[in-house]
Amino acid sequence: MSRPISWIKDFIGVGYRYSDVFMNIFPIFEDNLREANKRWKNTVDSWPDDEIRLRFIEDGDDYWFILYTDSARAKNNSGFVKKMPVSENYKRFKNGYEKKAMLRFGTYKENTNPKKKDKDGNVMKYDLDLLKKAKSIYDISFKQISELSTDSVELQCIQQNRP
Repeated sequence: MSRPISWIKDFIGVGYRYSDVFMNIFPIFEDNLREANKRWKNTVDSWPDDEIRLRFIEDGDDYWFILYTDSARAKNNSGFVKKMPVSENYKRFKNGYEKKAMLRFGTYKENTNPKKKDKDGNVMKYDLDLLKKAKSIYDISFKQISELSTDSVELQCIQQNRP
């Protein structure tokens, strides 16, 4: 990697969707769909699908979500990083992603409509909106933090972004 990566960490979490042909993974931003669209356009939109890197680095009961490209064709050299607790959704993604996933962005906001209910009839507390734009990710790996080499992008990212 020739250019240093500027890490974006101001998203609120990572979501997974299993109902499509390929599993979806999406960084989740606060409730502004316009801002999420703008972020997509300024970062991921110029990333070639075959040069997107998605790394899950397990660190005890947590994992690091690291998403970046090392393409010289990208408009800017930004990546996304977030330390997250290992969850059932993460485990399900890890065991079933079939060597390809679809990257999307999502927004999460409080539901203000009391008529919106989940499948059990409970009023939904939050709404999740996904951008229609998507990229295919083929380079996905899962590692333990102890397996990283000292000069890896992933270890450098973790060291820069530890809370």
